[in-house]
Amino acid sequence: MRAPAFLSALLIPLLLAGGCGGERTFTADDFVAEVNAEGAEIELGDVITTNQEGVEVRAIQLGSTGLSPTGAAAEPGATGAMLVLGDAGAAEDELDRCESAPAFTCFRAANVVLRFEDIFPEEQQRLSEAFQAIASG
Repeated sequence: MRAPAFLSALLIPLLLAGGCGGERTFTADDFVAEVNAEGAEIELGDVITTNQEGVEVRAIQLGSTGLSPTGAAAEPGATGAMLVLGDAGAAEDELDRCESAPAFTCFRAANVVLRFEDIFPEEQQRLSEAFQAIASG
């Protein structure tokens, strides 16, 4: 399932101003802490591999979804991967690579790229709201 184009465009503005007009640069832990404070519910996992440029790819999992409309039990949250790159330009390049794979739903915030193979619309919305909150804060 792909994120609607407007959703990716909505998340990209997290290239936001940090300090004097520059872009923010996150560490994995700082990024997760900040978006979780806004309700993202991301759990940071172990390093699952290192890409060709030496960037660690970390496992992530979203918090479980609420009850389905039919009242079925909550589903485990989406699993995905997070890359924390050196700068926003490298993250933009990674986002382009990610979005070229039809199976991935990809998000970018400053120097961080998240990718998921299966993500519910409710989870996309939760991420969007958390990213918007830190972009405006």
